[in-house]
Amino acid sequence: MARFFKRKSAAPAADETPTAAPATSPRRRDFNELKPDPDKIGISGSVPFVRLPDPARLFADRSARLLEAAPGNPMEAYLRFVAEVARAQAVIQAKGPPASLPEASDLALRSEHGMPPLSRHSLEADQGFDDGLLALLAELDLTTAPEASVAARDSLRAASREDRLDLALQVFEGALPVDRIAECVFVSAALQVRLAEQAARLDTKTLKPVADGVCPCCGGAPVASVIVAWTPADKARYLSCSLCGTYWNHVRIRCTACGDGEGVSYYGLDEVSKDVQVETCTTCHSYIKHLHQHRAPTLDPVADDIASYGLDLKIAEEGFRRAGLNLLFVI
Repeated sequence: MARFFKRKSAAPAADETPTAAPATSPRRRDFNELKPDPDKIGISGSVPFVRLPDPARLFADRSARLLEAAPGNPMEAYLRFVAEVARAQAVIQAKGPPASLPEASDLALRSEHGMPPLSRHSLEADQGFDDGLLALLAELDLTTAPEASVAARDSLRAASREDRLDLALQVFEGALPVDRIAECVFVSAALQVRLAEQAARLDTKTLKPVADGVCPCCGGAPVASVIVAWTPADKARYLSCSLCGTYWNHVRIRCTACGDGEGVSYYGLDEVSKDVQVETCTTCHSYIKHLHQHRAPTLDPVADDIASYGLDLKIAEEGFRRAGLNLLFVI
């Protein structure tokens, strides 16, 4: 039987993984609870605020991780499908042409007003996005994919350029139409390629925090929370953008949705992964996946979010709603 445990982190140093404290009263053997002190979890001045994506590696690495996680996983068929999507993303990214940035004056104006530099207006002005989407659809091998995915690809091919752009704008703004979810997966994949290329060319010195759970590059929602092992950010916490793939620093033990730290707890299933948990908040009743990449460097926010779907099912039973967004796995 799966063992579902809860860990409510205490006040470790910013570079330490929370550990269980001695219980002061009898507890269930499979349950750990520690009271957090979020004010003691800060961000070191030496930790970079953002880490921009590397489009040349992002999608190929993701495809490899999806294939690695697939064998024996309850989500094996879907993991292999998304691995094919990521492979196609890597191919069209390598073929180019690269996406261009908005005008410098527009970037400066958005920075002055505390807005992410990439916006729906830059997508509307991107003449190469639709070509990239069509190239992605042509590259995909859907021989073993569900009929719904094949139909979605064919529908997008038959649609007008204006219709495809309109759908892309809806995806960009997080307003995915329920009746076109299958199409949204392919549109999201093309968006991820273009936005990753644009984000990779931004000047990190001009990027500023926007709001809790909002990417400072494109305004996208996070896929997951990640504890990293990079120098000089070892064991610091970052959020990974669902759209452009940017990582941005976020205070540990503080809700990514509402910013509260008092009601934060961590849950996990050893049978799913010891390195993937969910972070919950009893203030706003939301949760987000929490990946210990510093212990398992091959973990990928998109891939391992899908591979750990059992955690979503279990935490939903506890009354929490998903705060993160995986555009290749809309649930």
